[in-house]
Amino acid sequence: NEEDNDEDNDDEDEDLAEEDNEEDNDEDNDDKDEDEESLAEEDNEEDNDEDNDDEDEDLALAEEDNEEDNDEDNDDEDEDLAEEDNEEDNDEDNDDEDEDEESLAEEDNEEDNDEDNDDEDEDLAEEDNEEDNDE
Repeated sequence: NEEDNDEDNDDEDEDLAEEDNEEDNDEDNDDKDEDEESLAEEDNEEDNDEDNDDEDEDLALAEEDNEEDNDEDNDDEDEDLAEEDNEEDNDEDNDDEDEDEESLAEEDNEEDNDEDNDDEDEDLAEEDNEEDNDE
């Protein structure tokens, strides 16, 4: 009877030890799963941070490119306006020059007319004088 009791106790101890071992294994597996999940979460967060950093860099570069494009556009516009102003100034200068030339030509023409009139007056006076002399 004692032997049976000892065997029963041994069997019970083995069962309890096996149960404890299974519980320990389950806990170890749970811990391992938690560690893997935690590492995966960490990796995911790092990946997200890297993606956000890359996106921020891309946005900064795009903004820089946009500013450069705007500066170039403004420079081009300034050049166009300066060229336009220069052309207008040249046109005005040419118009002024044309007016001056016309004015000088008119003056020359008036002087020529005055000279012609003076010559005609002289001729008439000379004729009158000759007629007077003939009389």
